[in-house]
Amino acid sequence: MANSSEQFFYFTSLAAWLLSLAGSDVPAPKEFDDPNQTCSNLLNAIKKLGFSPPSYHPSKLTVGSGKEVVGVLDSLVDYVLEKKHHTYKRPNYTGPDGQPEEAVQLDDEAEAAAMQGADELSMPAKNQGDDDEEEEGVYTDPGRGDPLAPGQAAATSVDAEKAVLVSKVDPTLWKIELERVAPRLRITIAADSKDWRSHLDEAHQHKEAIGKAWPDSKQSLERLRADLNGTLEKLQTREKFLNEQFESLMHQYRAARTSLTDVQETYNRKTEAVADRNSELHRIAEQLEEVKALMDEKGSNIADATPVARIKTAIKQLNKELHDMEVRIGVVSHTLLQLSMRNKRLLQAQAALSDEDEEL
Repeated sequence: MANSSEQFFYFTSLAAWLLSLAGSDVPAPKEFDDPNQTCSNLLNAIKKLGFSPPSYHPSKLTVGSGKEVVGVLDSLVDYVLEKKHHTYKRPNYTGPDGQPEEAVQLDDEAEAAAMQGADELSMPAKNQGDDDEEEEGVYTDPGRGDPLAPGQAAATSVDAEKAVLVSKVDPTLWKIELERVAPRLRITIAADSKDWRSHLDEAHQHKEAIGKAWPDSKQSLERLRADLNGTLEKLQTREKFLNEQFESLMHQYRAARTSLTDVQETYNRKTEAVADRNSELHRIAEQLEEVKALMDEKGSNIADATPVARIKTAIKQLNKELHDMEVRIGVVSHTLLQLSMRNKRLLQAQAALSDEDEEL
């Protein structure tokens, strides 16, 4: 596992799953839940199934490993298998010659070491009838699924006690394989300074220090509480006396505050009206300034003599041009008159010549 937190989460998830198989309604734990609360919930659910309460503190389960954790899981697995009426088929061990070997009894000490920690939780009590039914069906053949008859079960039990339970595995090869696999089965927990579980010893030390200092501190706090209670009673009495003494003044003060509020509202309305009038005054003043500027511009244009002088100059220029035109017209008229007189004399001379020719 990466750390004890992840290992504890796997343990609680497996325990919750086993409890759900056992018929207990336990919510699935989350990775960041309070470990102590989670352990308490698991143990409470286990007690409801009929198990006796454990002798150890629930905090021992928070590490996610150890004989307590193994004992809880082992007890839950046994309970679930019994509730599901799971049946087993006894294995048959044969010797090198193919013949069954004699049964051997398991070592009591080895069995106790394997089940260490499981004795903390005792299985719930059952009726004698249930035990008989379980003994009758525990060695049922899985292929058929029907339990053996009582006589057949007894015969099978006697034969099984005589059977040989000797493994065919070579002890040397088994030891070599165990030495090879053992390092991989070790759990390496990375140190994490931010994990609160690493500060558990420090928390216990603080708890002990607080427990030692609590008696003296309790007396001091009791005295302080008594002094504070007395002071509060004095303050309440004094406050009550002052309220009774200044009650009339308080009524006057409330009336004055009400009047002040009314006056303040009136003042605010008047202030808003004055602001509106001021804005209207500024607008009219701007319009007046625009009219004044327009009038000044018109007056300056009227008082200026420059346009008149320009008009006079233009009139003089026109008179000069008219005079020149009249002179040219006179010259042209005189020229035309001379031409007409000359043409007239020529016509008269031609007419005279014509008359003379006719007379001749």
